[in-house]
Amino acid sequence: MFILIYLPNKMLLTYAQTVHEYEVNPPKKTILNRFVNRLNSRLFSYFVKQNVLVDFNVGKYKLKLPFSHALPFIFKLYPQYSSNLARIAGQVHKKYSDLTLIDIGANIGDTVALLRSVANFPILCIEGDDYFFSVLETNSAQFSDVHLAKKYVGDASEFVNAAPVVSSGTAHLTKSETTDGNGIQLEALSDILKDHSAFQQAKLLKVDTDGFDNKILRGSTDFLNAARPVIFFEYDPYLLAKQGDDGLSIFSTLSSIGYTRILVYENSGDFVMSANLANKQHLIELNNYYSGREGKRYCDICVFHGEDEDLFYSIRKNELAFFEKSRFELSDTSAKQFLFL
Repeated sequence: MFILIYLPNKMLLTYAQTVHEYEVNPPKKTILNRFVNRLNSRLFSYFVKQNVLVDFNVGKYKLKLPFSHALPFIFKLYPQYSSNLARIAGQVHKKYSDLTLIDIGANIGDTVALLRSVANFPILCIEGDDYFFSVLETNSAQFSDVHLAKKYVGDASEFVNAAPVVSSGTAHLTKSETTDGNGIQLEALSDILKDHSAFQQAKLLKVDTDGFDNKILRGSTDFLNAARPVIFFEYDPYLLAKQGDDGLSIFSTLSSIGYTRILVYENSGDFVMSANLANKQHLIELNNYYSGREGKRYCDICVFHGEDEDLFYSIRKNELAFFEKSRFELSDTSAKQFLFL
């Protein structure tokens, strides 16, 4: 591998791109390419350690992403991943022509690319991790009206003894016992929005922060009560428990400020069910189903305020039709493949 060190930077990046694409879409294993597969795997590990950036298409746009990022492999395994949020945003935009969106845990900007593939509206991306924020800056430069805030969002504005942990393209905070002053400054969403006043009435809020989601929502009730946005957030009892969160209480919090209906999706993007926040038994069963999965299986939840029940019903109708069509097409393709075996 030491020969790679001496390659010109442009040639090295081209080589890295080729290795990455080979790993994401490998050819069928044969005796002839067994050696190539083994060599490519070693090269892949090398480029991961070097934090090389490669190109990857998300929606209609080409993004830069870290070599170790799991996103290409997630899309390969789950083609519908995150497309649900894009469809929902498109429907919300039809009702609210002045739509603005807040993306907490923006990572490298992949959500922006998906959303801009269906509609054009202002987006505030909030990302605290230094490395991911630098990639986010690079990727967001191709879009207009995308605003960035390098912040870690918490349930309150405070300094905490914690450190970021990065793995496979995601970052989360973990508590630290040290008191050396090298902790993390958290900021409540309402404080961040003081510098981004155009988003104080944002009608769509996305939160994806690997277990801090419920805390962030609880700390944002003043914003939620005033703006009443449609909320799309990750719900993983395993990661929530690591933050001392019981999971279920977030539904009572949301219900108390006027939220009434939810749509539930598998982490793969597949639609699961709809529910009424007043039906506590359904929520308990939902929590129980995703508990004990050790983060390997979780869900995304889209929540609607009572004033947007019309949106809930129209989006639910569209989602049911979308997945019915998708499954029919998949079934039809499988049948044709079977016929030509």
